[in-house]
Amino acid sequence: MTTELQFIRDLQAQFGTVPPVKIGIGDDGAVLDVSGDSEQVVVTDLLLDGVHFDLNVTSPFLAGRKAVAVNLSDLAAMGCRPTAAFVSLAIPRGRPQAATDFLCELYRGIQQMTDEFQFSLAGGDTNSWNGPFAINVCLTGVPFSGRPFLRSDAQPGDSVFVTGPLGGSLDGGRHLTFMPRLQISAWLSRTVEVRAMLDLSDGLSIDLHRMMEASGTAAEIFTSRIPIHSDVSAEWSSDKRLTAALSDGEDFELLFSVSGAVAETLQAAANDNAIPLFQIGRVTTGSGVRLIDSSGNSQILDVTGWQHRF
Repeated sequence: MTTELQFIRDLQAQFGTVPPVKIGIGDDGAVLDVSGDSEQVVVTDLLLDGVHFDLNVTSPFLAGRKAVAVNLSDLAAMGCRPTAAFVSLAIPRGRPQAATDFLCELYRGIQQMTDEFQFSLAGGDTNSWNGPFAINVCLTGVPFSGRPFLRSDAQPGDSVFVTGPLGGSLDGGRHLTFMPRLQISAWLSRTVEVRAMLDLSDGLSIDLHRMMEASGTAAEIFTSRIPIHSDVSAEWSSDKRLTAALSDGEDFELLFSVSGAVAETLQAAANDNAIPLFQIGRVTTGSGVRLIDSSGNSQILDVTGWQHRF
């Protein structure tokens, strides 16, 4: 058995890149050089009934919406606006889910996202089979500014931010209704030089480790600065609430770093523009992530969060 994290490392080692691909396996999306001064980003995600949603209790509308929204979140993490979507379905044979009204509701959820963010549904594929419902979405996008953001450009001395409170997304149903942070990504593109960014799909702990590994750096984050969502029970102990914020996943907020020299100015600008930003730590030399408590005690932050296992 292997983890998704190790599987991706193995694929990176096995497959290199050739033009026009500039960035391949290992980031939120692939970067293609489509002309001398233009880049295109491609993202894709496969969602399964029984894993990413449960159609016994989740509407087709929300399933379709989420399938597109998680890809929009990846584009936000790359600092890109969407341009086109390609949707492929595997529909169970002889089940109510295959009915026309199911597909109409599914595509109504997809259309909510295409209308909201002004991009086209440009193609896809549809098949039937004897397994559970599956939907794969591929999105293309172009950078808001001159370049896409990567998870590999964090530098020692950077400040680390998140764009919203964390934890409780699955229990509260927020993982089905979240709004991709494209507007915040666009604002950041105009406001500051973002060093590194990714979206928090699997949990702050594992995703911060991914960013630091990709950048060849380490990080320190402070327990008192980690914003905890109201979906996390207030009746839980502080340690349990912190664990939820670190590990629950499916928050789809943005995690990013900027130069420490501009962090205070960025926070002030965010406050003036009602942009939710939370400075949670800093990038350091070395490897791994350390958690600093309110008394200044430091401990290694274990890699926790969601990983598929094969």
